[in-house]
Amino acid sequence: GTLTANKPEVVGVKMQDGTLAEADLISLAAAADRRSAHPLAKAVVNYATRMKIDVPEPEHYEQLQARGVKATVSGRTVLVGNASLLRESGVRLSDAIENGGQTPVHVAIDGRFAGVIFIADTLRPGAREALARLRATGVKRMVMLTGDNEATARTIAKELGVDEVRADLMPQDKVAAIAELQKQGHRVAMVGDGINDAPALARADVGIAMGGGGTQAALEAADIALMQDDLTKIVSARAIARRAYRTIQENLFVGVGVVHVLGITAALMGWIGPIEAAMLHLGPDILVFLNSAKLLRIRIRDV
Repeated sequence: GTLTANKPEVVGVKMQDGTLAEADLISLAAAADRRSAHPLAKAVVNYATRMKIDVPEPEHYEQLQARGVKATVSGRTVLVGNASLLRESGVRLSDAIENGGQTPVHVAIDGRFAGVIFIADTLRPGAREALARLRATGVKRMVMLTGDNEATARTIAKELGVDEVRADLMPQDKVAAIAELQKQGHRVAMVGDGINDAPALARADVGIAMGGGGTQAALEAADIALMQDDLTKIVSARAIARRAYRTIQENLFVGVGVVHVLGITAALMGWIGPIEAAMLHLGPDILVFLNSAKLLRIRIRDV
């Protein structure tokens, strides 16, 4: 959702239980997912609606952080999520199922592996360009932290030119990854949009939340919220911050430091009197104001 368009769609279904029809699998999975706000869950529900498959209301629903959902639908126990969810619940899986960078959503019914729903998303428009422009401004290392499976993560990372990928992460794993980078001496900016990103956003030196589609938890944990889900705004924010910081340095060095040193020196040497000294004392305030005001007419450039 951060690097992709956040509009995932079901692109395929692979059945594992020969006693179950595909429509029944979709119906049970969508019913389990219908209360979830996760984009992958919405994709399953939307697919069921598009295929005109009945989606009943679950009798019991539980969302498992960074894993998926567990629900009781028509008296049947349904698990929908990643492979770790099924394994931790004692469901025996067949060999690893990957499919060209698509995200596999595993489904188990009454303790049996029922099938996999494959979901695909497209890159967020401008994402590749935004990361390239960030790198041009001096960002040295880009790391993808995701709860998605490694095959999908590496496919996206390859398209975007990301330096490093860490996949199948829990929220606490993302926090640990950021802490590790900070121990290495890096200043870390974290960009995220989901509830699973909130702890990492709070741990980073700078947390940046995608404001348009981001969760409330992510927005509250971040230092910066983008009003539009446009990664190029990060480039603009970085350029504005660098220009503002440079202006602050100029104000401190010239407006305060140099003028005051010269004024004090001139007064001690007897070159100026009290009236001239008082007038000179006002000089830094005027210089700081004029130097800061120039930001209003300077066009902030990305690089």
